Amino acid sequence: MEENYIITTFYSTHLALKFENLLKKNNLKVKIIPVPRQISASCGLAGRALSKDYDIILNLIEETSFDIEEIYEKIDGEYYKRK
Repeated sequence: MEENYIITTFYSTHLALKFENLLKKNNLKVKIIPVPRQISASCGLAGRALSKDYDIILNLIEETSFDIEEIYEKIDGEYYKRK
């Protein structure tokens, strides 16, 4: 069974890289990936993190007023909008 992930999308590549640094600074696993086609046809980068870290990541986003586009959760191969 595939592990569940959250996918965070951004308005710019610069924000995706800042997001990666923010999560790594807080000892969270994150990987920068191309935005999955199931989410958007546009080119861009997204941050992939473990679903179990969703609440921690959401708190970091709110505490730092980080500008994100959307958060999706990938469950059993399907994407669902979280925020």
